[in-house]
Amino acid sequence: MKIYKKIMGIVVKIENAVLALSILLVLVLTFGNVIARKIFQHSLGFTEEITVAVFVLISLLGAGVAARYGGLVNLSLIPDRLGKKGKNVLQILSTVVCLFYSVVLTAEGINRVRVDHTLSPILHIPKSFFWIFVVIGGVSLTLHFIENCLDFLKQSASSQTCVENKGTGMTEASRQMGGGKK
Repeated sequence: MKIYKKIMGIVVKIENAVLALSILLVLVLTFGNVIARKIFQHSLGFTEEITVAVFVLISLLGAGVAARYGGLVNLSLIPDRLGKKGKNVLQILSTVVCLFYSVVLTAEGINRVRVDHTLSPILHIPKSFFWIFVVIGGVSLTLHFIENCLDFLKQSASSQTCVENKGTGMTEASRQMGGGKK
């Protein structure tokens, strides 16, 4: 678990760097296109192709990072009405569905990279190049949902341990440290 957390810490740093560079690229391309239209009365069409493709990358990587911190949009109408066990079951179900979605997204992206041999209309580069962004985003989502699942399972296990030790007045942390209730 600790190794996975260290790996994911490195992954998040890479994702944040890619997100920052991607946003900077979109900003420069869009600003350059605006300047070209105003000064030269000519739009740079290739900027739109690149911008749309990079927005896919930004959206999916951003969703992955948001998933890590629990920042994805959710509706708490049902969980608010459930007890602790119901919330746990719903959390597990939600994580399984999200994992399934991200794996399907990744697989579909890989399939599109493999079979889409058409060229983009303006740059005339293979569209499979742009589908790679879907694969990267899908892998990011999958990794973060796995991390969330592991965190949830660890949290559930530690809360179960605390409940079991409630009668002794000791938490697992104090038991491991050799302490007790004072």
